[in-house]
Amino acid sequence: MKKKFLLAIVLSVIVMDLRAQSTSMSQTITLTISNILELDFDNTTQNLGFTFANATDFENGITNNSAAGFRVRSNKNWIVNVKANSANFTATAGGDANVSASSLRIRKNGTTNSFGLTTTDQPLANGSKGGFGANTFKIDYIANPGYIAPATYTLNVTFTVTAP
Repeated sequence: MKKKFLLAIVLSVIVMDLRAQSTSMSQTITLTISNILELDFDNTTQNLGFTFANATDFENGITNNSAAGFRVRSNKNWIVNVKANSANFTATAGGDANVSASSLRIRKNGTTNSFGLTTTDQPLANGSKGGFGANTFKIDYIANPGYIAPATYTLNVTFTVTAP
């Protein structure tokens, strides 16, 4: 009986000892975050053409409100800059060769201050980090080239998103 009792005590101690033991380990998780800056046209219809059909158009110019929409995706605050790719519009045969890019003005839709395009980056819009849903804006173009020769004039415009 003593042997059974002693055996029961020894087994109880072993079982308790096994339950009391635990092992812990830890891991360090690393997140490496790169800069995300993405600029895209939104899915709205773009209104990038101007038709000067009468004297009032030549005198006052034409405004295309909400001419294009943009969206930005970034994990930092951002600025969208704009510039003309050349100092002057390119004309088809018979057109004037010196129609300045600055005769095309631009502004963020909903604002009143516009500026003429140059070949130097100029700030157009800014915002905070976030996805496309939170960072959208439209632009207005105002064209007032004056009395220029009949032709088709084109100008390439570049938009760039940067982090300040």
